[in-house]
Amino acid sequence: MGFCRLRWAIPIVACQMFALETVNPIHAAEPALAPLVSGNVGMPLTLEQYVISGPELEVLPITDEKQPVVLRIESVWPHGTDFRYDFSFYGLEPGSFDLRTLLKRKDGSTMEGIHPIPIEIKSILKDEKAEPAPLKHHPIPVPGGYKGWMKVVGTLWVLGLAGILWSMRKQKKIEGAIIDKNIKLSLGEKLEPLVKLAASGAMSGKEKAELERLLLTYWNKRLKLENTKPSERIQALKKHSEAGVLIGAIEKWLHSPDSASETEIQNILKPYRDIQWDEEFDRHSAEEKE
Repeated sequence: MGFCRLRWAIPIVACQMFALETVNPIHAAEPALAPLVSGNVGMPLTLEQYVISGPELEVLPITDEKQPVVLRIESVWPHGTDFRYDFSFYGLEPGSFDLRTLLKRKDGSTMEGIHPIPIEIKSILKDEKAEPAPLKHHPIPVPGGYKGWMKVVGTLWVLGLAGILWSMRKQKKIEGAIIDKNIKLSLGEKLEPLVKLAASGAMSGKEKAELERLLLTYWNKRLKLENTKPSERIQALKKHSEAGVLIGAIEKWLHSPDSASETEIQNILKPYRDIQWDEEFDRHSAEEKE
């Protein structure tokens, strides 16, 4: 009779223990169970090829910044009707924990029938060591606030851009003035390279024509020889006290190259240095060609 009562009591006690286990989820590993993995705080740990019965599992999302263990499923494979997992995790504080509390079913079903997955995280600090105090946020005072500083930065940016544009415009004016200065040469400056070519005997037909054009344009306008025949103009210029000097020298150099010195060339061109060659002379030359 006593034996029969004992046979019925054992299943009843086992059912009560199972009910307590499923009703109250365990957030730390049971003291009676040896940890499957142990390691120090902050060190990466792994639990590989671990078989768990039932539908596939996934890690619960982290909702608490102070969660003591961070878990990740690295790989998962079917294992008959169950699944086999590779876990990686690390602990942020010492203690015994159950990885089961960090998992859930993908299909939303209950976690019944899953055995605890105990782990142990050890501290490398001595017990008397206190945790560091949390850092406090001390905002840096900014005069005028964020919007004020944005206005200042925007104003400086606009002023900088205006300065760059002004500098570019000024530089363009300077370059234009330099080009203008180079274009508006005196008659002497225009004549000098051509006269030197004539003196060296290296003058081409095109350069002779340009030299003749410059001289005739200037002297025709000055001496009012526009209505005179071209042949008569040359004779009139040869007889002129100023024009005849340069024309005679050029004729001599063309027949006897390298007979002129630099001093002689500069002396002959000196009267033409102060004569500004402008658009009026070019216009007068164009009218004569027509």
